[in-house]
Amino acid sequence: MDLQNLPKISVLVITYNHEKYLEQALEGILNQKVEAQLEIIIADDHSCDKTLEIAKRYQANHPELFQVLPSEKNLGHTHNYERAWKCASGQFIAHCDGDDYWTDPLKLSKQLHFLQTHPEYSSCSHKMWAISEDEGSYHGPIPRTEQTDFTTEDLLEACFPHNCSLLFRNRLFTELPPFFHELTGHDWCVSVLNSFQGPIKIFPETMGVWRMRSQGLWGGRQATFHLKHGIHFLEKMGPYLPQNALTARENNLVIHRFRLAQEYLGLGEIELAKDTLAQIHPWKGLSLIPKRQWFSVVAQIKFPELYRPLRAMRDQLLGKPLSKYSK
Repeated sequence: MDLQNLPKISVLVITYNHEKYLEQALEGILNQKVEAQLEIIIADDHSCDKTLEIAKRYQANHPELFQVLPSEKNLGHTHNYERAWKCASGQFIAHCDGDDYWTDPLKLSKQLHFLQTHPEYSSCSHKMWAISEDEGSYHGPIPRTEQTDFTTEDLLEACFPHNCSLLFRNRLFTELPPFFHELTGHDWCVSVLNSFQGPIKIFPETMGVWRMRSQGLWGGRQATFHLKHGIHFLEKMGPYLPQNALTARENNLVIHRFRLAQEYLGLGEIELAKDTLAQIHPWKGLSLIPKRQWFSVVAQIKFPELYRPLRAMRDQLLGKPLSKYSK
């Protein structure tokens, strides 16, 4: 097989203190049966454990495949990702963080074939299992949707393609927006930027595992963190979006803010809930949020002393245990 005539896939492996997991991630990449050149770029963010040692061992054993990017200081996730992305020389880029792994040896082959035969798509991904490190239980497959094609407008609702599942055409965008380094992760922004050049396909097959770790980027975070992060991303992404995606952005900002107000109420943070709800125009809220939910949140914020006894009375009449809102 003449490798020089084959397409090249750059696999970006972003690592930080992944000594317990990295070998499984790298073996999943090496096990791929795909007619392509592989370029495996491991960007280590100044790990305190043996992650870099493991990466260098794989590089020594496969010098034609691996490139290791060490760092003398902790850069932060998005800065670490950016330097790996800039080093990618393949026509295609795949992601596999050092604590995730691929389970299907034909994963890259299926994705590469799809993009080669469907030039109108910018990217493709697949379903994933999520494993809770604390519980040892599997969840999913994720994303929990039957939808398979995602446009920019769709992706402004949530980051549907999981990071570890992505394969996308390289250089559909040539720079990252200035706010990129204000984000906790890279994948939502990258997928939205790619979607400007074509939709993203999510295959129904489950071909990888995402570890939900309490010490990971997202594991163990409160819902308020995720919602505030989503609001920040949608606010900052506005000037870069095509005209036809602006309404979806505004609608999803309303939905994110409403859900955040609900979360604050559940935590007893009435003033934070009030401030968050005040950012939503009432008529916009009523047009997007189920009316019962909308009026319930408004009543809890504006008339808490009246809402609680009325809620308690309703729960009692229905034979329900007292809710946290009734006490």
